[in-house]
Amino acid sequence: MRGFSIRVRLFLKLWCTSFYSLLTIILIPIIGIIIYNSGTYTIDDLSSLIYEKTATIWFVFIIQWCFSVDLDSKFFNQLITYPVSKWRFLLERTLFSIIIFFSLAIIISLPLGFILGNFVWKGFVFTIPVYLALGGFVILGTMIGKHSLGGLIAGILFWMMILFGGALLRELNAILLIYGSVERVVSGESRFFLAENRWILINRLFYIGLGVICTIGAIFKINRKSA
Repeated sequence: MRGFSIRVRLFLKLWCTSFYSLLTIILIPIIGIIIYNSGTYTIDDLSSLIYEKTATIWFVFIIQWCFSVDLDSKFFNQLITYPVSKWRFLLERTLFSIIIFFSLAIIISLPLGFILGNFVWKGFVFTIPVYLALGGFVILGTMIGKHSLGGLIAGILFWMMILFGGALLRELNAILLIYGSVERVVSGESRFFLAENRWILINRLFYIGLGVICTIGAIFKINRKSA
């Protein structure tokens, strides 16, 4: 456990001193200015814009960077020659990306929550299953492509499907906060387990399951590759 905490600190130090992290953090005020100048939004539309449409592609770039540190430098080829668990390497890099993403997301959500109310936080939590699916998809693409570029392409394709595939996905659409029935469930005015809201529960479980399946597929791929 001590060794893991040291690796976390080293990785976060690398993130904080990299030019990539500076660009990612600069995106926060830029996105805020764009949103502010784009007109008046209802709270559900604003939450959807931030968490379902913008933060998803942001998460893709963060995961891509976390894996590029080892994979693109070919350090991974050296790493797997040591007696270490390959799945642990995969999950550690995933955890690093989650720590970075959620830390930055909380920085954004804190002022928005004070200004707009707790629906912002509830909308963020409601979107977490989509992040799980997206993260699993990016990681699997990275392992299949044997390069972080593979994960980046997979993530962008997934993000485009989220934005433009609503008519095709129908009840499995990832962008839901813009709908009044979902807004009532998220705000607590209606319950998940009511018959008319069961499709929302199935939708979230679908994305959780997709994330788990993709992550297991990535673990299987990395173990098979290094066997």
